[in-house]
Amino acid sequence: MSAFTDLLPGIFRRRVAEDAAPTTASTTTGGGSDNEPVVVWEAANLMEAHVVKGRLESEGIPALIRGEALATIYGLTAGNLAAAKVLVPAPLADRALAILFEDDVDEEEEEATHDEAMIDHDERPDIRNRAHD
Repeated sequence: MSAFTDLLPGIFRRRVAEDAAPTTASTTTGGGSDNEPVVVWEAANLMEAHVVKGRLESEGIPALIRGEALATIYGLTAGNLAAAKVLVPAPLADRALAILFEDDVDEEEEEATHDEAMIDHDERPDIRNRAHD
């Protein structure tokens, strides 16, 4: 069955204001916005992505996960189809990266401190060996 829209009442026809500016794709799809989501983490699977998302949301940063639908349907946990990306709004991306990688900075500082302690320990004379001499 087909319908001719010219014969139908006015409620089925789209009304266009004569003095309205024409809309473009960029104004209707949100393109070019400063809040475009950007990828801050590429996870190996959805489980890892949810952990990262939870960490960001606990700090007040909204996040979303983008992944392959097949991973969810088939329950994939490894491989390219299982990969997922964590996205945040562009203005919050630097803060999100700082939160996600702050543990790496702490670990590097801790390793440096540990290495210095080991060097100091190696340079001290061994008192136990002198007692046996």
